[in-house]
Amino acid sequence: MEDQSISQDLAVTSSYEAAMTALSSLIGQHKKQNVAPRDGRKFALMSKYLKMADLEQSISKLKIIHVAGTKGKGSTCSFCEAILREYGLRTGLFTSPHLIDVRERIRINGSELSREKFLDYFWDLWNKLTNKLSEELLMPRLFQFLTLLAFKIFLCENVDVAIIEVGIGGRWDSTNVIKEPVVCGVTSLGMDHMEILGDTIEKIASEKAGIFKPHTPGFTVPQLPEAMSVLQQTASQLTIPLEVAAPLNLEWLKDLKLGLDGDHQLINAGLAVALCKCWLERTGHSSFVSNVSSKFRTKVFWSILLKRFFKYCRKKPSK
Repeated sequence: MEDQSISQDLAVTSSYEAAMTALSSLIGQHKKQNVAPRDGRKFALMSKYLKMADLEQSISKLKIIHVAGTKGKGSTCSFCEAILREYGLRTGLFTSPHLIDVRERIRINGSELSREKFLDYFWDLWNKLTNKLSEELLMPRLFQFLTLLAFKIFLCENVDVAIIEVGIGGRWDSTNVIKEPVVCGVTSLGMDHMEILGDTIEKIASEKAGIFKPHTPGFTVPQLPEAMSVLQQTASQLTIPLEVAAPLNLEWLKDLKLGLDGDHQLINAGLAVALCKCWLERTGHSSFVSNVSSKFRTKVFWSILLKRFFKYCRKKPSK
């Protein structure tokens, strides 16, 4: 039995290495496809890949929190995951980049999948795509593939909520194939990826606001006036509400030691609270919503939440 177990472990290790080699081969796909990162062609390809992966219809079943921004989007997503898991919901979290292992990017209830389960999902998706390729349509880019994989895993794992962090920008990001998120959030904006998103804060804000959807409430944090104006204008064009979330109130935490580095984490946590309250309300969790305000103010709740958050953050690059 022990020898059999060792053989199985070696088989999993070998297969996992093969999967990582296959994944690495996708890094150069953008050179072959010659698709500009800031136009709709790459986005159109993502829609085709969804169909090839048999995810085009089923993705609408996911109840999604979609988060873009320059600073703090990973932290905000992690706060959302910790809050909603504390309420007893089954969570799916998709973030980037990873520090050591690609499985860090896709989590169920805060944990990475086992190698065995990850491989099952990985090769199923990989084979579905490779069987439908053509000379004109190559394999997806790395981030496109991982986005598809996250959607597949969240659907198969029957998560109650999927928390999705944008990769770069928003409008043309692979994650923006989401048509009807429950709620969208934009964290603090600044000058980032200017060669892709534009060389002014207004252009960058416009790209980030590209995740806003009709009939979906939007939330943000205090922004530079130029950025806020763009976010508000986009929300107005879509006739959706855009609410500025207040930073987390330190009074709620009493003498609890945060261990947070700077006020920006209070801003991220405040946005997460607003996103979660909206998500709970819009998905019919009235029994949760009735206790939301009081529970968010309890020391025990935030102690549990922060322990989970920092356990996660110790494994992730800072954002």
